[in-house]
Amino acid sequence: MTFPQQQALRGRVLLWGGVTVIAVAAWLAMTVTHRSGHQHTTTAAGPALTGWLVMVVAMMLPTTLPLLELMRRLLAARGAAPAVVALVAAAYVAVWTGTGAVLVTAQVAAGAWLERRSWVLDHPRALLGAALVLAGAYQFSAVKDRCLTACRSPRGVAMLRWRGVHPAWAEAADIAVRYAVSCVGCCWALMAVGLVAGAGSLIAMALLTALTAAERLTRHGAVLVRPAGAAALIAGCSLLLGVDTIFTA
Repeated sequence: MTFPQQQALRGRVLLWGGVTVIAVAAWLAMTVTHRSGHQHTTTAAGPALTGWLVMVVAMMLPTTLPLLELMRRLLAARGAAPAVVALVAAAYVAVWTGTGAVLVTAQVAAGAWLERRSWVLDHPRALLGAALVLAGAYQFSAVKDRCLTACRSPRGVAMLRWRGVHPAWAEAADIAVRYAVSCVGCCWALMAVGLVAGAGSLIAMALLTALTAAERLTRHGAVLVRPAGAAALIAGCSLLLGVDTIFTA
């Protein structure tokens, strides 16, 4: 193995290993939160946003590995510092954090409104049911389809912006932001379900992680969109009507 090949292998191992360690740590944090019973509430924005950030790192960061690996190779070809890949990951997470701030604000407002209604006493998981209905309906939208197409092709996004006109770090950050926006457009509704469910349902978190990863990374992931939407609609309506589902586990 030549020296350049050794460097490339070392960089790949460090990248994949580092992302894996960070994601595992985030999953462990969610597990500890679940077991300790310290779950965010619908009226506490700070803990909810913290929980969102941990959830993004656990569920979404690993799915960016194809983009991060691509950017690692492109940056190496231009002689940029390997640490710039960390900037790509940070920019991606930053976009999702901004999205989380919007969703947390909506969650807190909806939770406060529901808590003033007596109906919610008979439907304690109404907010989760509404989130599932919203996510299910969104799975059938044209916007979901367009964003998923872009999110499944990090190379396509990168090739449009990697021109060598600006510094490598600036173009890398631009690509990360644009790719993150497409992924937000693809997955925000499903992630909103995870936000509402919180760390209280690791089963729901695992299912959402598997679904978003399968949609974005597997060869026939787009085929899963409509069935997943139908399942979410059924589960959401069941919760709103007070029917037990797996999401009450």
